[in-house]
Amino acid sequence: MIRTYRVDARSVSTTRKKLEWQFRPRDRKSFVVGILVFQAAVLVGAEMLVDTWLRHEFVFAPVVADRLFVFRISIAFCVFMLTGMILYLASRRYRDTLEQANSELAREVSKQVSSGLAKRNALIFGLAKLADYRDTDTGAHLERIGLYARVLADAMRPNHPGIDAKWIDRIVLASSLHDIGKVGIPDSILLKPGRLTPEERSVMEKHTLIGADTLLAIRAKLGADDFIDMGVEIALQHHEKWDGTGYPFGLHDTEISLAARIVALADFYDAVTSKRVYKEAMSHEEASKLIREQRGKHFDPEVADAFVANEREFNTIRAHNQHEDVNSLRIMDLEDIARRFIDEQAQVRYTKAA
Repeated sequence: MIRTYRVDARSVSTTRKKLEWQFRPRDRKSFVVGILVFQAAVLVGAEMLVDTWLRHEFVFAPVVADRLFVFRISIAFCVFMLTGMILYLASRRYRDTLEQANSELAREVSKQVSSGLAKRNALIFGLAKLADYRDTDTGAHLERIGLYARVLADAMRPNHPGIDAKWIDRIVLASSLHDIGKVGIPDSILLKPGRLTPEERSVMEKHTLIGADTLLAIRAKLGADDFIDMGVEIALQHHEKWDGTGYPFGLHDTEISLAARIVALADFYDAVTSKRVYKEAMSHEEASKLIREQRGKHFDPEVADAFVANEREFNTIRAHNQHEDVNSLRIMDLEDIARRFIDEQAQVRYTKAA
């Protein structure tokens, strides 16, 4: 009986790669030296055999035989040197080509990663802004908090080795997730214009747990991630206070993550200096006075000091961005924007078809 076997092309390719790898030198320098040593041994051995054969089969004067041997050895040496030069140039060319290919690959990978991160960050910020829109009716609240957080982190950077450029970029984006849990709070409480009852306040405070739970669900799917981890800390702890009187767990001092301590002040400053349906906006001077009074109580003293040292920059950011506090989504012509988007996509499809 003749048996037929089906061979998978991928398995053959994998096997071939494994076989090829076994014969690949791990060190090109050692490989080249090995070739040269082997060639030198072959050349010298061959010349010795030829010399012995010639002296045995032919009658030469000793001087002539010695000169002939030297001549052949010289030719062998030239061949050896030429081989060494060719191997050296080939190895150098290979190295240069490999370095160039690796450099191009690294640039392409970096480009793809940057593009992917930019899309991820834009999507996350958009979702966070959608959640924030339910509560604050502001188009620039999240942008301002990110800018405030950057100012504070930059000021504290010399005293914290863990704060680097990447950490600062993370907190700027992760700060936008601080109130994402408010999507789970009923409108009757979230949008109430008056003071909340103790029961309503208890429900409102659950937004920290809802936000953290949402991000932890993402973390469970993606695995550990520095950005998501920071987002969880901020969403969960940005209402904790330095003296332990905050919520949801009453953490105090450095039990609260550094990122959450920074965002807590940034969020507070923006909240008190912004107009809402249930309150008027405070002036920068009034907000600055409150933060000074709450140093060591509500706020980490170091974060409060960073604010005091940079409060002029806070005021500039507030003044330049607060004009967008009018609900931009309401004053925009949404139908016109949607129509322009549809027209743009139709043009793209037409161009591709052509």
